[in-house]
Amino acid sequence: MTAGGPTDGAAAGAPAAAKRRVPVRTCVACRTTGGKRALLRVVRLPEGQGVALDPTGKRSGRGAYVCPTAACVALALKQKKLERSLKTPIPDALADALRAAGAETAAADA
Repeated sequence: MTAGGPTDGAAAGAPAAAKRRVPVRTCVACRTTGGKRALLRVVRLPEGQGVALDPTGKRSGRGAYVCPTAACVALALKQKKLERSLKTPIPDALADALRAAGAETAAADA
């Protein structure tokens, strides 16, 4: 072994800060993949506490993701894709909140 070889303490040419891996999730409506933060998370809360929108992505429970577009939200609600994924009905108040979030994102993009 020579001094300064690959077994030396610091790896030569290693990046100073490694890039973090971005979690990838799939939209239940259009089946496209995207970063976890780019999609809306709907979560079925444990112990039958209901269903809620999870903006932080950290609440415990079974989660499903949908693109934050009006078209994907409408498709997911119309074809009951969120209900099927979460195995529970979606309350009307949550459906309205999802539609508002989809419309809000569409307005921000315009």
